[in-house]
Amino acid sequence: MLAGWGQHPHVLGHEVRSENLERIVDGRPLSRGLARSYGDSSLPAPGDREVVGTTLADRILAFDEITGVMRAEAGLSLHDIYYLLLPRGWFVPVTPGTQFVTLGGMVAADVHGGNHHRDGCFGAHVSRLRMRLASGRIVECSRTEERELFLATVGGMGLTGHILEVEFRMMQVSSPWLWGESEQVPSIEKFVEVLARDAADWPFTKGWIDCVSRGRSLGRGIMYRARRRTSADSPCRSTSRAGS
Repeated sequence: MLAGWGQHPHVLGHEVRSENLERIVDGRPLSRGLARSYGDSSLPAPGDREVVGTTLADRILAFDEITGVMRAEAGLSLHDIYYLLLPRGWFVPVTPGTQFVTLGGMVAADVHGGNHHRDGCFGAHVSRLRMRLASGRIVECSRTEERELFLATVGGMGLTGHILEVEFRMMQVSSPWLWGESEQVPSIEKFVEVLARDAADWPFTKGWIDCVSRGRSLGRGIMYRARRRTSADSPCRSTSRAGS
Protein backbone atom coordinates (compact mmCIF):
# COMPACT_ATOMS: atom_id res chain seq x y z
CA MET A 1 0.00 0.00 0.00
CA LEU A 2 1.20 3.50 -0.81
CA ALA A 3 0.28 6.82 0.78
CA GLY A 4 1.43 10.43 1.01
CA TRP A 5 2.42 12.35 4.12
CA GLY A 6 -1.12 12.59 5.48
CA GLN A 7 -1.58 8.80 5.21
CA HIS A 8 -4.80 9.28 3.24
CA PRO A 9 -5.69 7.90 0.85
CA HIS A 10 -3.91 4.55 0.76
CA VAL A 11 -3.76 2.91 -2.66
CA LEU A 12 -2.71 -0.53 -3.74
CA GLY A 13 0.66 -0.37 -5.47
CA HIS A 14 4.40 -0.74 -5.10
CA GLU A 15 7.57 1.23 -5.70
CA VAL A 16 10.13 0.18 -8.27
CA ARG A 17 13.57 1.45 -7.32
CA SER A 18 17.01 1.48 -8.93
CA GLU A 19 20.26 3.45 -8.82
CA ASN A 20 19.79 3.99 -12.56
CA LEU A 21 16.92 6.46 -12.46
CA GLU A 22 17.19 7.33 -16.15
CA ARG A 23 16.53 3.72 -17.11
CA ILE A 24 13.85 2.84 -14.61
CA VAL A 25 11.55 5.79 -15.33
CA ASP A 26 11.40 4.93 -19.04
CA GLY A 27 7.81 4.00 -19.83
CA ARG A 28 6.52 4.69 -16.33
CA PRO A 29 4.28 7.70 -15.67
CA LEU A 30 5.17 8.71 -12.12
CA SER A 31 8.12 8.96 -9.76
CA ARG A 32 8.24 9.99 -6.11
CA GLY A 33 10.84 10.50 -3.42
CA LEU A 34 10.30 10.29 0.34
CA ALA A 35 6.48 10.54 0.26
CA ARG A 36 6.20 13.90 2.05
CA SER A 37 3.84 15.42 -0.50
CA TYR A 38 0.26 16.16 0.51
CA GLY A 39 -2.81 14.29 -0.70
CA ASP A 40 -2.44 11.84 -3.58
CA SER A 41 0.09 13.69 -5.75
CA SER A 42 2.73 10.94 -5.46
CA LEU A 43 0.32 8.01 -5.81
CA PRO A 44 -0.32 5.95 -8.95
CA ALA A 45 -3.53 6.51 -10.86
CA PRO A 46 -6.34 3.90 -10.67
CA GLY A 47 -5.31 0.84 -12.61
CA ASP A 48 -1.62 1.75 -12.57
CA ARG A 49 0.03 -0.14 -9.71
CA GLU A 50 3.65 0.91 -10.23
CA VAL A 51 5.43 4.09 -9.17
CA VAL A 52 9.17 4.78 -9.39
CA GLY A 53 10.96 5.46 -6.10
CA THR A 54 13.92 7.79 -6.64
CA THR A 55 15.79 7.42 -3.35
CA LEU A 56 18.51 5.04 -4.61
CA ALA A 57 19.54 7.66 -7.18
CA ASP A 58 21.12 9.91 -4.56
CA ARG A 59 24.61 10.80 -5.77
CA ILE A 60 26.23 14.22 -5.72
CA LEU A 61 27.60 14.59 -9.24
CA ALA A 62 29.49 17.87 -8.86
CA PHE A 63 30.02 20.56 -6.23
CA ASP A 64 31.97 23.79 -6.63
CA GLU A 65 33.23 24.97 -3.24
CA ILE A 66 33.89 28.44 -4.62
CA THR A 67 30.50 29.18 -6.18
CA GLY A 68 28.41 26.72 -4.14
CA VAL A 69 26.85 25.25 -7.28
CA MET A 70 25.82 21.62 -6.80
CA ARG A 71 24.56 19.10 -9.31
CA ALA A 72 22.99 15.94 -7.90
CA GLU A 73 20.58 13.15 -8.70
CA ALA A 74 16.93 13.80 -7.94
CA GLY A 75 16.73 11.19 -5.17
CA LEU A 76 19.31 12.91 -2.93
CA SER A 77 17.65 13.87 0.34
CA LEU A 78 17.91 17.13 2.21
CA HIS A 79 18.97 15.12 5.27
CA ASP A 80 22.00 13.72 3.43
CA ILE A 81 22.96 17.14 2.08
CA TYR A 82 22.94 18.50 5.64
CA TYR A 83 24.95 15.56 6.93
CA LEU A 84 27.64 15.96 4.27
CA LEU A 85 27.89 19.71 3.77
CA LEU A 86 26.60 21.55 6.84
CA PRO A 87 29.78 20.71 8.81
CA ARG A 88 31.70 22.26 5.89
CA GLY A 89 29.76 25.51 6.10
CA TRP A 90 27.17 24.99 3.35
CA PHE A 91 23.38 25.04 3.61
CA VAL A 92 20.54 24.90 1.10
CA PRO A 93 19.18 28.39 0.31
CA VAL A 94 15.58 27.37 1.05
CA THR A 95 14.46 24.55 3.33
CA PRO A 96 10.92 23.28 3.97
CA GLY A 97 9.54 22.02 7.27
CA THR A 98 11.15 18.59 6.98
CA GLN A 99 14.61 17.38 5.99
CA PHE A 100 13.16 14.10 4.69
CA VAL A 101 12.49 15.30 1.16
CA THR A 102 14.37 14.74 -2.08
CA LEU A 103 15.77 17.31 -4.47
CA GLY A 104 13.34 16.19 -7.14
CA GLY A 105 10.44 16.67 -4.76
CA MET A 106 11.70 20.10 -3.71
CA VAL A 107 11.72 21.20 -7.32
CA ALA A 108 8.35 19.61 -8.18
CA ALA A 109 6.65 21.30 -5.21
CA ASP A 110 8.84 24.44 -5.39
CA VAL A 111 9.09 24.34 -1.60
CA HIS A 112 9.43 27.43 0.57
CA GLY A 113 10.68 28.07 4.09
CA GLY A 114 10.75 30.70 6.80
CA ASN A 115 12.98 32.93 4.66
CA HIS A 116 10.46 33.12 1.82
CA HIS A 117 10.07 36.88 2.15
CA ARG A 118 13.79 37.29 1.43
CA ASP A 119 14.89 34.37 -0.72
CA GLY A 120 11.73 33.12 -2.41
CA CYS A 121 11.03 29.46 -3.16
CA PHE A 122 13.61 26.76 -3.87
CA GLY A 123 13.07 27.07 -7.61
CA ALA A 124 14.55 30.57 -7.56
CA HIS A 125 17.94 28.97 -6.83
CA VAL A 126 17.73 26.13 -9.37
CA SER A 127 19.77 26.74 -12.52
CA ARG A 128 19.34 23.55 -14.55
CA LEU A 129 17.38 20.29 -14.69
CA ARG A 130 17.89 17.01 -16.51
CA MET A 131 14.62 15.25 -17.31
CA ARG A 132 13.01 12.34 -19.11
CA LEU A 133 9.85 13.42 -20.88
CA ALA A 134 6.74 11.32 -21.57
CA SER A 135 8.05 10.80 -25.11
CA GLY A 136 11.11 9.10 -23.63
CA ARG A 137 13.42 11.92 -24.70
CA ILE A 138 16.15 13.04 -22.26
CA VAL A 139 16.50 16.82 -22.13
CA GLU A 140 18.43 19.49 -20.26
CA CYS A 141 16.50 22.63 -19.45
CA SER A 142 17.24 25.95 -17.78
CA ARG A 143 16.08 29.57 -17.89
CA THR A 144 17.76 29.96 -21.28
CA GLU A 145 17.53 26.43 -22.73
CA GLU A 146 14.07 24.81 -23.07
CA ARG A 147 12.90 27.72 -20.93
CA GLU A 148 9.16 26.97 -20.99
CA LEU A 149 9.75 23.37 -19.91
CA PHE A 150 12.02 24.52 -17.08
CA LEU A 151 9.53 27.08 -15.76
CA ALA A 152 6.63 24.62 -16.00
CA THR A 153 8.59 21.91 -14.16
CA VAL A 154 9.51 24.08 -11.16
CA GLY A 155 6.36 23.74 -9.08
CA GLY A 156 4.79 21.49 -11.73
CA MET A 157 4.26 18.50 -9.38
CA GLY A 158 5.85 16.10 -11.85
CA LEU A 159 3.36 16.73 -14.65
CA THR A 160 6.01 17.65 -17.23
CA GLY A 161 8.17 14.54 -16.85
CA HIS A 162 10.63 12.79 -14.54
CA ILE A 163 13.29 14.97 -12.90
CA LEU A 164 16.58 13.07 -13.07
CA GLU A 165 19.18 15.64 -11.95
CA VAL A 166 19.05 19.05 -10.30
CA GLU A 167 21.62 21.86 -10.41
CA PHE A 168 21.29 24.62 -7.82
CA ARG A 169 23.34 26.99 -5.72
CA MET A 170 24.07 26.24 -2.06
CA MET A 171 24.47 29.01 0.52
CA GLN A 172 27.61 29.48 2.61
CA VAL A 173 26.89 29.88 6.34
CA SER A 174 29.07 30.79 9.28
CA SER A 175 27.29 28.47 11.70
CA PRO A 176 24.72 25.63 11.70
CA TRP A 177 22.91 27.32 14.61
CA LEU A 178 20.02 29.78 14.68
CA TRP A 179 19.04 32.37 17.25
CA GLY A 180 15.28 32.17 17.61
CA GLU A 181 12.54 34.10 19.39
CA SER A 182 8.79 33.64 19.73
CA GLU A 183 6.04 36.12 20.51
CA GLN A 184 2.42 35.60 21.44
CA VAL A 185 0.18 37.61 19.10
CA PRO A 186 -3.45 38.41 20.07
CA SER A 187 -5.13 38.88 16.66
CA ILE A 188 -4.75 38.64 12.89
CA GLU A 189 -4.37 42.42 12.62
CA LYS A 190 -1.48 42.32 15.07
CA PHE A 191 0.01 39.35 13.22
CA VAL A 192 0.21 41.32 9.99
CA GLU A 193 1.79 44.22 11.87
CA VAL A 194 4.41 42.00 13.54
CA LEU A 195 5.28 40.25 10.25
CA ALA A 196 5.86 43.59 8.55
CA ARG A 197 7.96 44.79 11.47
CA ASP A 198 10.20 41.72 11.66
CA ALA A 199 10.68 41.07 7.93
CA ALA A 200 13.42 43.68 7.57
CA ASP A 201 15.61 42.45 10.42
CA TRP A 202 14.92 38.70 10.64
CA PRO A 203 15.76 36.37 7.71
CA PHE A 204 13.37 33.71 9.02
CA THR A 205 9.79 34.50 10.08
CA LYS A 206 6.73 32.30 10.38
CA GLY A 207 3.61 32.04 12.46
CA TRP A 208 0.95 29.62 13.64
CA ILE A 209 -2.50 31.13 13.84
CA ASP A 210 -5.80 30.12 15.42
CA CYS A 211 -8.51 30.11 12.75
CA VAL A 212 -11.21 28.78 15.08
CA SER A 213 -11.48 31.69 17.53
CA ARG A 214 -13.82 34.53 16.67
CA GLY A 215 -14.11 38.23 17.41
CA ARG A 216 -11.01 39.98 18.67
CA SER A 217 -9.17 36.66 19.03
CA LEU A 218 -9.49 35.66 15.38
CA GLY A 219 -6.03 34.87 14.04
CA ARG A 220 -4.28 34.89 17.38
CA GLY A 221 -1.18 32.73 17.59
CA ILE A 222 2.58 32.48 17.93
CA MET A 223 5.07 34.39 15.80
CA TYR A 224 8.51 32.84 15.33
CA ARG A 225 11.57 34.69 14.05
CA ALA A 226 15.18 33.63 13.68
CA ARG A 227 18.57 34.62 12.37
CA ARG A 228 21.69 32.58 11.79
CA ARG A 229 24.22 32.69 14.60
CA THR A 230 27.83 33.53 13.84
CA SER A 231 30.72 31.22 14.67
CA ALA A 232 31.59 33.52 17.57
CA ASP A 233 28.24 33.20 19.36
CA SER A 234 27.50 29.54 18.53
CA PRO A 235 27.65 26.72 21.11
CA CYS A 236 30.91 24.80 21.21
CA ARG A 237 29.48 21.53 20.03
CA SER A 238 30.28 19.19 17.14
CA THR A 239 28.36 19.80 13.94
CA SER A 240 29.28 16.47 12.38
CA ARG A 241 25.64 15.33 12.29
CA ALA A 242 22.76 17.02 10.53
CA GLY A 243 20.37 18.71 12.90
CA SER A 244 22.95 18.98 15.73
